[in-house]
Amino acid sequence: MNNNQELSKIHIYLRTSKLFYIPRKCYAIVLGIRKHGIKAQMKWVHGRIRDKIAQKNYYKCLQITPQERQRQKEQQYETATCFSILVPLYNTPEKFLREMIESVQNQTYGDWELCLADGSDQEHTEVGAIVKEYQQNDKRIRYQQLEKNGGISENTNACLAMASGDYVVLFDHDDLLHECALYELKKAVDEQGTDFIYTDEAVFSKDFHKPDSYHFKTDFAPDDLRSNNYICHITCFAMKLMDEIDGLFRTEYDGSQDFDLVLRLTEKANKIVHIPKVLYFWRNHALSVASDISAKTYCIDAGKKAVKSHLERMGISGSVESSEIYPVIYRVKYQVQGSPLVSIILSEDHANADSAKCEQSIREKTTYSNYEILIRRAEMTWNETAAKAKGEYLLFLDSDCICTQESWLEELLGVAQREEVGAVGAVVSYPKGVIRDAGITLGVGYYNLGSCNFYLLNDDHSGFWGNFYYMHNVSAVSDTCMLVRKKYYDMAGGMDNGLKTWFAGLDLSLKLMKAGKVNVLDPYARMGFAHNDLINWEAKRNANGEYVDETEQISLLKERWGEVIRKGDPYYNANLTKNSSDFILGKL
Repeated sequence: MNNNQELSKIHIYLRTSKLFYIPRKCYAIVLGIRKHGIKAQMKWVHGRIRDKIAQKNYYKCLQITPQERQRQKEQQYETATCFSILVPLYNTPEKFLREMIESVQNQTYGDWELCLADGSDQEHTEVGAIVKEYQQNDKRIRYQQLEKNGGISENTNACLAMASGDYVVLFDHDDLLHECALYELKKAVDEQGTDFIYTDEAVFSKDFHKPDSYHFKTDFAPDDLRSNNYICHITCFAMKLMDEIDGLFRTEYDGSQDFDLVLRLTEKANKIVHIPKVLYFWRNHALSVASDISAKTYCIDAGKKAVKSHLERMGISGSVESSEIYPVIYRVKYQVQGSPLVSIILSEDHANADSAKCEQSIREKTTYSNYEILIRRAEMTWNETAAKAKGEYLLFLDSDCICTQESWLEELLGVAQREEVGAVGAVVSYPKGVIRDAGITLGVGYYNLGSCNFYLLNDDHSGFWGNFYYMHNVSAVSDTCMLVRKKYYDMAGGMDNGLKTWFAGLDLSLKLMKAGKVNVLDPYARMGFAHNDLINWEAKRNANGEYVDETEQISLLKERWGEVIRKGDPYYNANLTKNSSDFILGKL
């Protein structure tokens, strides 16, 4: 063994050993303070501690009372809905198998069938024996011993061939269902007429009463889904939806066969519903995908292939590659079609605004050449300036922004050219590398209007479940850096000339969303900000405790979009805190 190999082994040990966990964390905090300042780093540390404490205590929220359990079991339904639960078996350990079956039998909703296709080898004949033991007392359990193990896709297709229910539920042989899982799925079917449902989930190692982590998901978000299979568990869909897609589970996508199926199903589904409740427990053990999928290259390659195939079916030109943070979080790059003119509108919103510096940085850095630059002076309205623009696309940019990337405009433009996209925003950072703008979440933060995501956190952190390394949907983006197709801008009635910066971008984003468009935050497009314009909110309060400069703007938008805000942000899970949009678990 040479010196380099020996050093590599030492580095791996230092990075992974529990013995050095606390020193590693302390070192990372010190580096963060040096790079971003103590305020940003301490905010991040404080948020992580609060999140860990909240998650530790969250399981009690998942428990139901004996009275509620009995009520659910006795509930009568006007229409019958049978759920076919598909579980391909392969050499399943007895403990896992029994716990899986019993978690289905313990459901408070009883109209189900458990379809088990067993591909176990000759050394594991006890798998079939155990299933038949349960089968004797419960005729809802259906079992087939396969002649050979055909792999995950073929074995799941064998489960599907046994199914006779109205809806399909995908379930792994070593995982568990919450006792209310099917009850909640039935409720969604009856109340919302959905044909595709998914839920939140927990990951556990030993005891499902003490999960290692929770996955609190967004409502359906197409850009998030192209970047990773965030839907995962539970996946439930109408049996008739299978007739709408090409084939069943496809063997060429083994390792990411669920991801491929979910992409195809959501393309055809009429009503996709997300239940923001933890109804699935994903077991993390040495042989499970939950343990370390990064070591399974066939899963990674199959996932890329599934996304690429999806883009082709949707008629979208793009490439797919693994992100830097995790191999099964994918970065989708959308190629710019043609060379449309982009009108960059620099907004001067205060007396010290320096659009010349911003313009110079654009001209020196930007590789995309077909653009024009217009200046919106403080006395000019939004729409007055936009009317002068000749471009097919409008790029609203705060004049205090500084261009730091060469390809930022191509990155944004490739996204904005998709027909379904309303506005796309970039990540804007203060000089010390802390976040100023990264999309807006509705109904959180001061006055419960909206808040900039990850505000004042380090701009090199991973985000929420890695979303700072993939394109994701947001309800709104800020006009600090916002690209929109001029046709869509005009369709939405343009900016509200009575609104100031930030509020105007929020309003336009919501008008675009109301028109059926999706808004996107692209973390691969980055902008700097020339100075720290941190606001002393306490100094802005009047004698009545109101923010004198913002009250009228806030009131106008809350009146205009009150119903939308009350429903909750579709891209921000209801379990997360409403104090800020830092994506940490709220108070229990």
